[in-house]
Amino acid sequence: MPWFVAMTKPNHEGIAAVNLRRQGFDYYYPRYAHKKPGLAAVIRPLFPRYIFVKLEQIWHSLNGTRGISYLLMGDRGPQLLPDRVIEAIQSREDKTGLYQLIAPPRFAKGNKVKCQEGPLAGLSLLYEGQSAHDRVLVLAELLGRACVVELEEKLLSAA
Repeated sequence: MPWFVAMTKPNHEGIAAVNLRRQGFDYYYPRYAHKKPGLAAVIRPLFPRYIFVKLEQIWHSLNGTRGISYLLMGDRGPQLLPDRVIEAIQSREDKTGLYQLIAPPRFAKGNKVKCQEGPLAGLSLLYEGQSAHDRVLVLAELLGRACVVELEEKLLSAA
């Protein structure tokens, strides 16, 4: 069965999900934890006003589902969404079913890595962790002592 995209009424993604479940439809409603410093995390939809529904031929009943405005349409009916798109989104979910906005690091703290280019190319480095978007911290042995250096993650490979 292919996936389709349904547009929900504003802030009605949860209501649409409850009613789709009640009608026996297979749906996917990705969410993430929105965190602000000093406040508790709030669960929000990853795609506000959209929900993915797996359907066979009978799609007209979705238009009457509470919380759903309409299905996104193509030239020959509802617009299909490839399975690989849903699988890619689901691959970034944690154990609680929430989407992780930051991709998991490629290396664990203490792993030996090597830099592929730049002034640290060829040096043996120790992975320390992520710092900012697409940047990581590594320990480099320079001038007889360990120095923390920030690099782009794409420059590193396993040693």
